[in-house]
Amino acid sequence: MDVDLRLVRYFLVMAEELHFTAAARRLYVSQPALSNQIRRLETQLGAQLFDRSPRGVTLTAAGDAFLPHARGALEAIRSGVVDATAAAERDQVLRIDMLQTNLATPRAVLARLRDRLPSFRLEISSRGTREQQQRLLAGELDLALCGSTARCPDGVMQRIIRREALGVALPERHPLAASEPVAVRELTDELHYLPQDDLAPEWNEFVIACCRTAGFAPRRHPASNSSAGNNSAAELVRAGECVALGLLSTPAPPGVVVRPLAAGVPPYGWSLRWRDSPRTPAAALAVLRSLD
Repeated sequence: MDVDLRLVRYFLVMAEELHFTAAARRLYVSQPALSNQIRRLETQLGAQLFDRSPRGVTLTAAGDAFLPHARGALEAIRSGVVDATAAAERDQVLRIDMLQTNLATPRAVLARLRDRLPSFRLEISSRGTREQQQRLLAGELDLALCGSTARCPDGVMQRIIRREALGVALPERHPLAASEPVAVRELTDELHYLPQDDLAPEWNEFVIACCRTAGFAPRRHPASNSSAGNNSAAELVRAGECVALGLLSTPAPPGVVVRPLAAGVPPYGWSLRWRDSPRTPAAALAVLRSLD
């Protein structure tokens, strides 16, 4: 026999109140509707559950016998829902790609996700902006973090979640190392480090545009590294081979100083991207609405 759980809930509230008006008020239904639903349950069970008399409503022997089973059935469903929800949350995987997880904004994104969504398992990769676009469209990624000026293909949504000020990394003995701040035009004659274009073309375009605004095209250091560009840049700067424009929040290793750039250089925008699909990571987007 199949019994409607909604009717079981009606029975339990009625058994607690033993008053149709009070029970109907708790259930947000009319008194006649509640009476009809109780009769429907009694018909399904083939037994009268309540005695109705001018003196009030009482449970029958059948109702008294049914009561603990009704409570157990509803409690079992509630426990099942809790267990199923917990299991589903444990299975939630968030696939996110971001460049250089040692930078301040990627670190802040990961810290926020781990703090606000502890049940999510994070799968983190760092394959570069161009692969991000392809993997988002193919459904292989849930989120991507990149520069806001990167091309955003059709079918991909984006939100700028943070903007960061720029600085320049200099050898500690560089003539500009004591300057505060440094004007971009003062770097005209320097050799500049830029990472490999396939890794973060939007960053290189941003730096080149800053230099052109200052009146020169930067001479690029021939070295590049597709996986640990930030470390490679620091080593080259420390050796005195070049300078490197970067985020002011990037820590400077021994032998390197980072100085802020003078006013007029726009901040660098970080963009969060995702594909609008059934797998849209709504919970992650909610907690990453802004990192400012």
